[in-house]
Amino acid sequence: MKYGVDVVFNGHEHFYERMKPQKGITYFISGAGGQLRKGNVNRVDPMAAAFDTDRSFMLVEIAGKQMFFQAISSTGKVVDSGVVENVPDPKKTADAAPARP
Repeated sequence: MKYGVDVVFNGHEHFYERMKPQKGITYFISGAGGQLRKGNVNRVDPMAAAFDTDRSFMLVEIAGKQMFFQAISSTGKVVDSGVVENVPDPKKTADAAPARP
């Protein structure tokens, strides 16, 4: 059975933000490497984490069905971290058992 992690990365906005999973997909904005927009984060649900007071970048590692992530400020402070885990959806798994006649 194949595993995967459903995430979306975007960098257009000039801050870091992670949204709570929406229909099983976790959304990240990691755009604080350039010109920073301090105070521009809209802190409302479904936001899980945000950081807009310093530049930042992300480290991501995928191992099997888990994606480990860290958002790190320019001073080396970890401002967000966690694990996104995904289990296979039998309806979407390509190597599911073939239908029998």
